[in-house]
This record gives sequence, structure tokens and C-alpha cells, in this order.
Amino acid sequence: MQRIGFHERDYDAATLLKLEIFRGYVREWLPVFLSKKQFEQVHIYDFFAGPGMDAAGNPGSPLVILNELRPYLSVSSDSQNCAIPVHVHFNDVDPDKINALEALVDRRLADLRCKVEYSRKPFSEAFEDNLTLIQDRHTANLVIIDQCGIKEVNESIFRLLIQCSTTDLLFFISSSIIRRFITEGSIQQYFPIAEETMRGVKSKHIHRYICHEYYRKQIPHDCDYFVAPFSIEKDAGANIYGVIFGSSVLLGLEKFLEVCWRQDTVTGEANYSIDDDLIGYGYLPLLPEDRDAKKLDVFRQDVIAFIGDCSPDNRAIYRFTLESGFLPKHTTAILRELQGQDVLLVTDLESGKNARKNSFYLAWKYYKSSSPRVRLSYKTAGLNETSGKSHNEQS
Repeated sequence: MQRIGFHERDYDAATLLKLEIFRGYVREWLPVFLSKKQFEQVHIYDFFAGPGMDAAGNPGSPLVILNELRPYLSVSSDSQNCAIPVHVHFNDVDPDKINALEALVDRRLADLRCKVEYSRKPFSEAFEDNLTLIQDRHTANLVIIDQCGIKEVNESIFRLLIQCSTTDLLFFISSSIIRRFITEGSIQQYFPIAEETMRGVKSKHIHRYICHEYYRKQIPHDCDYFVAPFSIEKDAGANIYGVIFGSSVLLGLEKFLEVCWRQDTVTGEANYSIDDDLIGYGYLPLLPEDRDAKKLDVFRQDVIAFIGDCSPDNRAIYRFTLESGFLPKHTTAILRELQGQDVLLVTDLESGKNARKNSFYLAWKYYKSSSPRVRLSYKTAGLNETSGKSHNEQS
């Protein structure tokens, strides 16, 4: 029996979610780079483009990209003219898929004012062909690597990409395959992780683990680079896949996290209850909503401890927030609560006096400023017990 290819079927729910995350980030990314003349060119690379849609006509990543470009680059649109040259690169090793994609794009999106290039090569060759351009500091780049499996974004490829300071990265990885076959040489050559270590990782946490404990640890200490995962459960929990995002700019991380928190309003990192087997942290919740709240409760404790440890300025706590996988709105709510308890001191660094209430300056525009605006500390040597407890403990 002839095997039905991936694109010859309807996309399943997990694939549609992955594409929605891609769409969300492209939508967030484009105005940042197309609204400024900071870069000479904008390049978007889709190295596993496929034919452009599934059997039901659902758009794949190439059409997602081009559809998001339409408001900026359509010949018929006068609302947001873009003077910056935009180049889109589609590659797939299967020439039939690229031929189908090229015909589809010519038929549907011929009115876009951007240059679309096609290649029919293995990922390693296509990547090598474009590496010099990706590394060019005068170009803004978005690289999408929607690989089938695990092998393409290996240590050497990842290390090359994180050195590209004007490049954001989205790649898909079958994390559960790593956990399931960790003893096999074909896996070990790409992920040399000890079997006992991998067996200690719960299946629901495997994608988070691969992002934080493998890829993040490939980043040199002197390199400012930020990664974040979004885990996707497939086949009723039998497999965990996911997207890993990377950027050298905190604003990129914030934009990605905004997309993730729209998909998952509880933890911002999965399409399932990723921490439901971690009941603890000093309390035993009985209600589902209490179990769901525990990640935010733990983050609240982390924020309280961070302030007590180093009295951070607004730039430091903004970065701490994003690197913890949360958004400024989450930290702002915590700081407002602490102010309401009259334990938090917010000092205006220009005047040396108390800042206006609720003035925390947790935003990218304040982070990229050369000077911090406020400093956070406690009014007493130690935070009172009520403030240091989670909502569950207080109740």
C-alpha cells in the first residue's frame, strides 16, 4: 500500500496549532522590521516549505508568511506601503512540493511586492547557501525550520544561528523521540544526554527540558541570546512535540511569549496542562483552578525573592520577567499587590524620591534606554509573612 504523505492529508489539530504560533509570531515580527529603516533588507526563510497547503486547502507555512505580508506589500494596498526590500526564501528537498508551491504562489499571490525565491535542496545545503546573508548585520532575518524529527537543528547549526544578531529563529522538534530513543546511536549523535538523566524527565516536560537544559546550555556565557519553548501534545499524550524560539533581542522574546500566552492563558507554554503532576510547592490544591494557578504562584515567589536579593531596577526586572517565561503584565500585577500591602518601595532614580504609584516602567522602550527609571526594594529588612505567601497559602 502506498504511504500517504503528510501534505496529502488534512493537517491535524497539533499541526494547525503549530502553524497558528508561526502565524502569530510572523504577525508580531513584521511591523517591527517593516515600519523602520533600521535594516537594508528583510529576509524570511522557510527551509521545509512543502507544497503550501494540505489536502483540505489549509494554508501551510509558506502561505501563512505571504498572507501576513499582504497588508504591507500588496500592490493594491495603500495603507502600509513598505520601502524596505523583502525577500522570501522557500526550500524543500522534494522538487515536486516546491514545484506545486511555486505554481500556487504564482496563482494566488502574484500581486505582492516582494521577491520570492525557491530551492530544492537538502536543508544543510540550502542553509549553507544562505548563511552569509543570514549573518549579515544589515539584514533582518526570520528563520523557520519546520523539520520532521530532530536532526537538522543540531549543536553546530544552533551555534551558528545564535551568532546571527539580527536573526530570529523558530524551529519545530519532535522532543518525545529524543526521550523514547535516547539510547540509540542515531539519537545520541545529536543529543548526547545520559539515559538516566533523560529517564528522570517526565514525558509532559520533555520539550521544556530540551529547550532549557540542552539548547539553552549551548549558548556561550558571553552571548546574549534568549530561547523559549511551546509544547504541543499529539495523539492523546503519546507524543510531545513543540516549537523552540530564539532571538538575541528581548523584544523578540516578549513578542513570542505574547503569542504563547494567547494560546495558553494558564502557563503560556503548552496546549495541555503541563504541570498537573507537580502538585506541591507547599500546598495541596483541591480545585482545578487552584492547580492551574500554581505556576503563577511560584513566579510570584520568584519575583518577591528577586527583589529581596538584589533590589533590581526596572530594566533588570523586565528581563527577569521575560526570561522566566512571563509577561510584564504578570509582574505588574504582583508589584501592584505588594504596593497595596505597603511593603514595596519604588524609588525614582532621577529624583531619588518615591515614584508615582504603579510606575514600574516594565516595557521594551524603557529597557532599551541607557538609563533605568526606578529601583524596587522593600521598606523593611524582610518582607512580611503575608506578602511572601501565595494566594493558596493565605486562604
